[in-house]
Amino acid sequence: MMEDTLKHLVGSTTRLPSSPFTIAKLAGQASYREYFRLTFENGTTAILMKMPARASSVSEEITKSDKPISELPFINVQRYLKESGLPVPEVFGYSAGEGLLLLEDLGDRSLESLVQKANGEQTLFFYKKAVQLLADLQKKTQNNKTNHCVAFSRRFDETLLNWEFDHFLEYGLEDRLNIKLPPEDKSLFEKITRQMTQKIVEMPQGFAHRDFQSRNLHLAKYQFWMIDFQDALIGPLVYDLTALLRDSYVVLSRKNIQILLEEYTKEVGPLHPYYENLEKLKKDFDLITIQRKLKDAGRFQYIHTVKKNSDFLKSVAPSLKYVREALERHEEYAELLQLIAKYLHEFKI
Repeated sequence: MMEDTLKHLVGSTTRLPSSPFTIAKLAGQASYREYFRLTFENGTTAILMKMPARASSVSEEITKSDKPISELPFINVQRYLKESGLPVPEVFGYSAGEGLLLLEDLGDRSLESLVQKANGEQTLFFYKKAVQLLADLQKKTQNNKTNHCVAFSRRFDETLLNWEFDHFLEYGLEDRLNIKLPPEDKSLFEKITRQMTQKIVEMPQGFAHRDFQSRNLHLAKYQFWMIDFQDALIGPLVYDLTALLRDSYVVLSRKNIQILLEEYTKEVGPLHPYYENLEKLKKDFDLITIQRKLKDAGRFQYIHTVKKNSDFLKSVAPSLKYVREALERHEEYAELLQLIAKYLHEFKI
């Protein structure tokens, strides 16, 4: 059945050859999606994303919408970003019944793979290009707000932020250590993180890719392209910058972080709330670092425990290091630093 559907998808687009093709499975990541590369006789390639049949999304992230979602979010957001003049892969075809999405192949040159072979100067060059793309994304989405894109009906609200904090508590602490936190420690964790949540929802907001990091930026045709944007929503403008510069897969030097933060404040333009406002940016950047990287540490443990995939455990340590360093820069969060240090050796001084 899948083979017949795939042949139909290929045949329904003029962008792909009508010749026979081979199919090869690609290495998976953290989600339930599977990826395959189709290679045609003339060398043309395409990517097949396979989801559970009749999936309403291509993600397992917790996301809610203010209105019914009648279209696959990936397709909906892709169309909006493309119409906004942003680099995203073409969608060649979709079968809801089989859960198959046929996409343009952007190759294997992710930002992560590029910096693995790059020297310091080259790494900074690539990341400056990524920051410039992010600034372009924020400027173009700020100027093109529409109810037709599902991202504008979803929000990084208190419920979602608190769920992500609690995901760390459940998996990053209790599951990882096989313990139950005492009620007083759990209450303290919730008290502090709820205060953080309130500060986050008061930050400047805008379109957020939600996972703007080195594995989701691919170099092709002399520019970076975005993938995995199906979870886009309205959230803190600094969120995507934090995802990029506090990546669990690529650790940047403090010097380069400083340079790239300064680059961002210039690239976003005069109408942006962080334009030439480095001090405000740093403060918000640290708070989002704490929130996102705690969530990531919990998520990696969740993937290990629930999905029986231990590949991401190696990314727990750098994630927690980011959190510890950000907490140390802010005395008002000393209690949270001390609380986590009671349990995790990564926080021991």
